[in-house]
Amino acid sequence: EIGKVLGADISEIEEWVNQTSKAIFERLWCQGCEKFESFDLIANAPIHTSTVASFMPLFAGAASKSQAEILYNRINSVSFCALHQGNCFTVPNYDMTREDFDSRNYWRGPVWININWMLSQGLKGYGYNKKADAIKTDMIQLPIRFGFYEYFDSHNGQGYGSSNFSWTTALFLELVHEYYHKDAYRFRSFRLRNIVGVKEKTVLNQRPEILPSPSRNLASDLMAAIGDLKDKFYDLNRGLVNYDVMKRSAEYESYQEIAVQLQGFDLNELSSSSEKKAFWINLYNTIVVHGIVELGITSTVKEVSNFFGRIYYQISEFTISAEEIEHGILRANARPPNRIFPLFKKNDPLHQFSLETMDPRIHFALVCGSRSCAPIRFYEANCIDDQLDIAASDFINSSEVLILPEKNKIFLSQIFNWYKRDFGKKEDIFLFLLKYIKEDERSEYFKENMDTIRVEYLFYDWNLNH
Repeated sequence: EIGKVLGADISEIEEWVNQTSKAIFERLWCQGCEKFESFDLIANAPIHTSTVASFMPLFAGAASKSQAEILYNRINSVSFCALHQGNCFTVPNYDMTREDFDSRNYWRGPVWININWMLSQGLKGYGYNKKADAIKTDMIQLPIRFGFYEYFDSHNGQGYGSSNFSWTTALFLELVHEYYHKDAYRFRSFRLRNIVGVKEKTVLNQRPEILPSPSRNLASDLMAAIGDLKDKFYDLNRGLVNYDVMKRSAEYESYQEIAVQLQGFDLNELSSSSEKKAFWINLYNTIVVHGIVELGITSTVKEVSNFFGRIYYQISEFTISAEEIEHGILRANARPPNRIFPLFKKNDPLHQFSLETMDPRIHFALVCGSRSCAPIRFYEANCIDDQLDIAASDFINSSEVLILPEKNKIFLSQIFNWYKRDFGKKEDIFLFLLKYIKEDERSEYFKENMDTIRVEYLFYDWNLNH
């Protein structure tokens, strides 16, 4: 339109705009600090800051490929909440390593939905899809869990500023539509593959050169070996695991040798219910960690189709998957949420190892490799009941169960939705929760309003939980 008024050629104006924009952003790039900065025209120098505004040229598509890589490495660091860091929500608006960082003080550290939305779009445009998706996941979780506030605490998620904020609401609706539309499609495909029985079988503990000679403390040895791997190969600052180095290490070699010993383990040695429960919980958690390493998973177990039904261990003459351990054995052969029938038929040789009764507390002991599931622990037969009570209490008093008296709602983990058969009806779930909820004003409200309080389910975060 400007070209028409001025009588100029449109292509010439576009070229002028492109060159001018490039020159501006080249001037805003601080070579020494490797980020974009505001510029003081009077002092003819950059204005150095530690805010997330330095990353906004990603949204504009104004950064070069090399600049975008530098910016990504800074966003995906402990300064701005790295992937799977675990103690923060991405992306805070201020450098978390600075002394004046404050997770709740406006432009000194909270999370703004609009800023994060622009960053996720910009990162996606440069091909950094994992980080973009992680930002979107947190943007969906924050309003669901804490309300539609102006901004949020980057550590604990508490909402600040104005409530019922319009841009938070608008962007949340856009994100939910995008995410759940795609997720529903993936789930339908996943379900169809399971029903028709399409499986790839990966037996993780087969090493022909190693002869099995299991010890009496095999389960304990396995968990101790996993602990060694975690101590050496987990980057706690960034929340990442160096799988490539781990896979080639002496510690991982030792771990695999221990896992091979399961081939000579006699499952009939497990006599009591407590022994069976402890063994199978530990084994499930072990096989999931082993599978994540062996299949090269870097961000979520959803990278591998039918992950839990694909990874197997050989135990004696049996091969058994993580899925079969959870649903066939620990859940007493109850039907999985995504299947029509139980996993074991009556004549299945593995059916003999199924527990006689299902203990719903196991759901808070099993590690599924995600941020929304339970932390990994080691369970012992002689105190399994107390340990499961602790696991249930820790989970129920975490951010996976939220009571909002002001809305007469309780938000529950999707675990309570997927496994309704295990927990019972609404009133049964509430009675189960009451056993473990710590007493405070919110739990008191819950007790007094169980007949009217409404239930909603939280978004389940499948990103790896390290």
